[in-house]
Order: sequence, then C-alpha cells, then structure tokens
Amino acid sequence: MKKVLLILVTLFVFKSYSQEKPMRFYDINGKKITRDKFYKNKDFSKNLDLHFENDSIQYGFLIKRINFGKLNKAQFGVLKKYINELSNTKIDSTKNIVINYLSSHSKKSKKSKRRTSWNIFDNDYLRKLHKIAEIQQFWINSPGNDNLEYFHSNTINFISDKDKLFEKLFFPYQIPYGNYLIIKPNGLYVTSAGKYGKQHVWKLTKKFIK
Repeated sequence: MKKVLLILVTLFVFKSYSQEKPMRFYDINGKKITRDKFYKNKDFSKNLDLHFENDSIQYGFLIKRINFGKLNKAQFGVLKKYINELSNTKIDSTKNIVINYLSSHSKKSKKSKRRTSWNIFDNDYLRKLHKIAEIQQFWINSPGNDNLEYFHSNTINFISDKDKLFEKLFFPYQIPYGNYLIIKPNGLYVTSAGKYGKQHVWKLTKKFIK
C-alpha cells in the first residue's frame, strides 16, 4: 500500500478536484472500492483521505492514522546519530523518543501576524509528557515548511529534517499539520498521521509505553 501511494505522490500533482475527470478510490489495503464505500469508511479517528490526480484521473486513498513498526539495529543507530547531529543532543539509549513533526503543508499566509492556537504548544504539553515516562522529545519540521513563525518558532526550537530521513522512514505523505512519532529504546515505534491534540499524544504514549 505504501509503495503504491509513494509512486502516485511522485507522479501526480496535488490539486483541487475537477469533476470532469473520472475518479478511483482505494481502501487502507490498496483495494479498489466504490465512491460510496470510500466516504462511508472515511473516519478521521481511524484514517485519513488523501487525494491526487494526473491529467486524466483523480485518485482517493484512505491511509491508517496509527501505524506500528520496528527499526532494526542499523536503522535505529542511523536515526539516533542523525538526531544527535541535528539537535546537538546525545540520545539516551534508555529513554523513549517522541518526535512532533510538521509537514511542508503546515502553512498559513505569511501576512498573518497571528500564531496558531494548536494546543500541543501549550506549556503543559511537555510537562505532562515527561511525567508519563522517561522521554526525549524533539520538534522536527519538513525542510519545505517556510512559515514556522505561525507555529511559535519564537519559543519552539524547530529542527529541519534536512536530509528528509524522517520522511523516508516514517512520514512519506505530506499531510496538513503533520504527524508525531514515539520510539521505544528497543526500536519499536508508533506513528500518528494528521492533526492531533496534546491529549492524543499523552493517551497514545501511555498506551504504547507500558
């Protein structure tokens, strides 16, 4: 499923719909389904709908919001070295890692002087997160995001995913607002796609790190 979507992402331009083009729909397993079934199964608590098109056809895909996996020893070693180089912070092998990741689609008008009220930037977010378990947390952004001011870069130390390693390993789809990631010391991880709140991170962290 991921390979199919990645091919489409590279081939098709993300555009607004044109009703003149035929449409094809796929479920979370990459199986072709009807339009009615696609929208009936659409459930933000479980999945996200992504839409792409080429010159002749529009495509709709459902992708799972929560995904589990495991990094092998070599992958985890490369990732920890990468984080260390980006943040100048040594990764503690006994601690869990939490990454809050902003995609390149997380943009607002540069003319706006407002900042987002997204609650993951509340003061109690990290305080409560660190009470759940031994955690090292990092704010990472896609290098394509050019409006970090909207996301409180005056107080948040965002680090650019300059080599796009996080995109390659965990976040291949440019989803509005982005994703987050939790990794255990043994390499087991869980990702959550799409906009989320601080309560969602706390709840999944408690459930995942037992």
